[in-house]
Amino acid sequence: MTNQRPPGYNYTQVLLDHLGGWDKVFNGELIYPRQLEIHLPGNHKIPCNFYCYYCQGRLVDQSLGMDEEVVYRLVERLRGKVPFHIYGGAYTEPLLNPYLLDFLKLTKRYGSKFGIHTNGSLLLRLQKSSNFLTEICALATSPEDYVSISIDAGFPKSHMATKNLQKNWFNEIIRGAELLCKIRGTDNKPAVRFSYIINESNATYEELSNIVRIAREIGADSVRFSIPYDLYGKPFEQVRDYKRRVEVPFDTVVRARLDGLLSTSGAKPFVFYIPPASQDVDKMNFRQCIYSYYQITFGADGWVYKCSSTATPSFKFNRLGRQTDDLEEFQRLVLENHNPQFNPAICFRNGARCNRMALEINVAWADRHA
Repeated sequence: MTNQRPPGYNYTQVLLDHLGGWDKVFNGELIYPRQLEIHLPGNHKIPCNFYCYYCQGRLVDQSLGMDEEVVYRLVERLRGKVPFHIYGGAYTEPLLNPYLLDFLKLTKRYGSKFGIHTNGSLLLRLQKSSNFLTEICALATSPEDYVSISIDAGFPKSHMATKNLQKNWFNEIIRGAELLCKIRGTDNKPAVRFSYIINESNATYEELSNIVRIAREIGADSVRFSIPYDLYGKPFEQVRDYKRRVEVPFDTVVRARLDGLLSTSGAKPFVFYIPPASQDVDKMNFRQCIYSYYQITFGADGWVYKCSSTATPSFKFNRLGRQTDDLEEFQRLVLENHNPQFNPAICFRNGARCNRMALEINVAWADRHA
């Protein structure tokens, strides 16, 4: 089984390209992170319209207290100083939020790139009601702008089981993704990505190969496969037990079934697999966190957090401060986030874990100082 990742998924290199080298880390100067994550608070009534059993937000406090107008003014005052704005959430669906398109227009006004992480259910409906897909295709200026769709199935039945749904959303999501690819045309702006979390309901070769076929036929850019890791908020001993019982044996099964489906060159769609090691808690023993240089997060609850995987009141120890439209105050929070004295052991003791990006980056930093 061969397995490669597209360049945008080599997170340590992405960070180094942003910083221009390791010597910028902890040098005391104000360095804006590579990306600002904005977890738009659903529609302020529900955080998400799907109920995925493996959702990392399932066990945490799902408060919806963001004031979008405050965040909007802050983004406007940043004027593109943070090069990527990512709209998604630890537990929220951004397409539920009526401010999303306004934020995207503001992002592009000042030259930043956008990323949208969505379950895809509302793509087609928003196009019919407000030309949403046409608008975002007109806004996109580069394939670095992207829409990532958590499809997690190859057929409607398994999609319903995986997402804990009572109706078939799968066909509508695929039609929405297909229309997005059609509207954007041949310039691939924005990129259209499928992410697929493999579980017992959607793991047959027929399922996996069918989503690759669909992605190829509609013109999507990539398909990223992974398997679900244990939920955030659990003690690490429970996570290790889950790894031993579920992740390790299932990884062997998945690798065999993906054999022949994964890309070895610049094929389109680029099909790749991120293995469980990218979320291995046994690697989370470093004593400094430099993920602050990669991102900072505006949580759906109205607070600014050190990182996206802890952006919930369940992990209040990672709050930097209330969300603000004051640029100087935001700069202070960025500097506070670049704190060499912060020990991520406090996260690990409370069941908070690094995401894939943070783990790769922090392990690379720790290895340099071993």
